[in-house]
Amino acid sequence: MSKILKFAQNDVNTYLILDQDEVVLIDAALPAGLLIEELDRLGRKHELRYILLTHGHLNHVRYLPEIKSRLGGEVYIHPSDLPLLLEIPYNLETHPLKNLDRLKLSSLELVVFHTPGHTEGSACFYVRELNALFSGDTLLRGGFGEIRGPHSMGRMLRSLKMISRTLPPETIVYPGHGSETTLKDEAWMDGLDMLS
Repeated sequence: MSKILKFAQNDVNTYLILDQDEVVLIDAALPAGLLIEELDRLGRKHELRYILLTHGHLNHVRYLPEIKSRLGGEVYIHPSDLPLLLEIPYNLETHPLKNLDRLKLSSLELVVFHTPGHTEGSACFYVRELNALFSGDTLLRGGFGEIRGPHSMGRMLRSLKMISRTLPPETIVYPGHGSETTLKDEAWMDGLDMLS
């Protein structure tokens, strides 16, 4: 049976998806030791299959080098956010994320949505079997992540509209900060067309 675990530290969320004998990490905002303790408690092996980054801001990738060295895993990030990784002691091989990429697990499939706005390379991960969207700082409960620059708002609106039109209203949103929500509970998204 698949399971989602959430960890919040310094107001940044990190998620583990457990799928049979495979483990996926979404964002790297938690020390490796705490992840290892949790996997030990669950009787899980320590090797990760994927480390998926919703974007490259330091507070979401701070522990990436130590997690990679202690737990393994293939690191995925959208190429537009690679320059942001220069803020950490970083010399790791990464794999590029592209819109509508599909990453397979034992019984799950993660679909990548490129959602620029908060950063150029922001990405969300949708798991239909879990009715879950891991939205990083693209979509938060009651709003969206900070935007910077003259064209960021337009990109953010397009990204949010794509999410709201593509996914079922019952989709549970697991954001990069704060608590979970559902798309249907974010009624403000119904008015996005009037903003563009």
